Amino acid sequence: VWELLYWRAPGRSALALVGALGTLGCLARFSAVSVGAYGALAVLGITLPLRLHRAALRALRRHPPEHPCRVQPEGTVGLSPEEQQRWARRLAQHVTAATRTLTRLFLVHSLPESL
Repeated sequence: VWELLYWRAPGRSALALVGALGTLGCLARFSAVSVGAYGALAVLGITLPLRLHRAALRALRRHPPEHPCRVQPEGTVGLSPEEQQRWARRLAQHVTAATRTLTRLFLVHSLPESL
């Protein structure tokens, strides 16, 4: 704390000063509940993608690459066009259902569900 107050670390001190002034400015204009809620949402909006990114990297590292001498048969290289269309339709259905659910939750159609 003393390093921030005496500006021994100018980058951190400037960041702390801007954060404190921004928070005080928001509190002067909006209620403390609103400022707290939007602050929590901002933290969640930053930490959630970072956590997902780390989980994806961890999942990719778990599966070792295949041995280079191992050769796959030519017939099983990719998906057929029919399978690609089937998977694309299935993905579109999942995205549509997720979008509807998120819209219902964020627009508070049902308070218990949103909570």
